[in-house]
Amino acid sequence: MHFQIVAPSACVDVEKIELAQEKLQRLGHQVSLAEHVFGQYRYLAGNTQQRIQDLQKACEDPTIDAIWCARGGTGAAMLLPELGKWMLNKPIIGYSDSTVLLNYVAMHGGYAIHAPVFQEIACKNLDNAPLSTDALKTIALLNAQTTQNYALSPVNRFAHDFNISAAQVLGGNLTVLCSLQGTPYHLELKQPSILLLEDVSEPYYRIERCLVQLLQSIDTSLLKAVILGEFYHCPQKNVPHSLMQIINEHLEALNIPLYQCDWFGHGEHNRPFGWVKMAVLSILN
Repeated sequence: MHFQIVAPSACVDVEKIELAQEKLQRLGHQVSLAEHVFGQYRYLAGNTQQRIQDLQKACEDPTIDAIWCARGGTGAAMLLPELGKWMLNKPIIGYSDSTVLLNYVAMHGGYAIHAPVFQEIACKNLDNAPLSTDALKTIALLNAQTTQNYALSPVNRFAHDFNISAAQVLGGNLTVLCSLQGTPYHLELKQPSILLLEDVSEPYYRIERCLVQLLQSIDTSLLKAVILGEFYHCPQKNVPHSLMQIINEHLEALNIPLYQCDWFGHGEHNRPFGWVKMAVLSILN
């Protein structure tokens, strides 16, 4: 496959990008870098026009099979007013700040994959392989050589009765999602949907505040389930309730099934999943 590496968010670690490029090419793939991937404008990988230019060129280049976001951080939301139908031309891979792009693509009928950003794939979750296990699974998913067969654990009493295969998948980083609510690019449920949520370094009160904002700004009648990934390094700060208890309190009041898992987020594992109907998750009792 031909992957183009684009940096729509924060400035990148050059050494990690070049190492990942070298190792992915050794596996027989073509890896090209967007013109401004090593750019720096404040804490961003170039100014808005440079970043949108790289993204549009990659989407419109017929020789490129998929776009891999170089890293997260911040800045992708600045690109939203400039996006068009060209954004749906090919798969885009990323997570964290890329949540804004993944949801845009998913809500407009394109194909997005929640998976590690490119600068992580040669230095995290390697398991004695040249690239991370998660990256190899991402490539296999793109090639339709694997399925998303991941386990879920039910949290509340509603979780046992829901058919998880009957809904569109949306979500991503909770804080990033909430930063869009109230804008023209907000998360909007137009069909039965499940949300997969994760976050990093946010204390419990901020997570609860974001969750409440999100639930109050969407049509919860279409929210058929919530799946929590890893909330990595999120400090409890002497709060008497667990994060699961806090989140479940709000979802049980709405009769929404809640599941948890440990296979996606900012931690050690960030298994890929495509933002389409999810027919391949197994439920553990």
